[in-house]
Amino acid sequence: MGSLPDKARIRAEGALLIDLIRKSMEKTNWDAFIDLADKLTKVKHTFVTGAGRSGLVARSFGMRLMHAGLPVFIPGETNTPAAEQGDLLVAISCTGSTGYTKYLADRASELGAEVIAITSDSDSPLSLNASLNILIPVDEEDIVLKAGVFEHTASLCLDALFNVISKRLKIDAEAFRKRHANLE
Repeated sequence: MGSLPDKARIRAEGALLIDLIRKSMEKTNWDAFIDLADKLTKVKHTFVTGAGRSGLVARSFGMRLMHAGLPVFIPGETNTPAAEQGDLLVAISCTGSTGYTKYLADRASELGAEVIAITSDSDSPLSLNASLNILIPVDEEDIVLKAGVFEHTASLCLDALFNVISKRLKIDAEAFRKRHANLE
């Protein structure tokens, strides 16, 4: 009986998150995601990065791109090749000022790779060096809530982008199944 108020609180917090994510998605520039989809299928290598929970979103997106049969890598992993001219780095950061993510974006740019920033701040250090900024607007001041909304929204938007790429590439269930992890 004592946990009933907590259940109601958790349900209310969940409803708030869903509402904030919906509002963020409504304000998102979907044309920028289409631009990203166009680039992903044309580059030799795609690298995806982020730190913390944004890093988890990046890794999840990388897994989806692998499922689509696209050449994708996570910087820092032992099987990641050298970045070079014509490659693509997708950098995800809510604030756009995360040191690790900004460093990788700067380094990729120095090496001739194109940098795409996914962030909630179009004036961030990450955004300034990117050729394409995908803004995911979040109208929250509390950084914990803002980051949570950003990460969930980014994940949903990138899954939607994967669905578009899958249809473009005509990936059927069997091809998807062949690329899905099987050492589980």
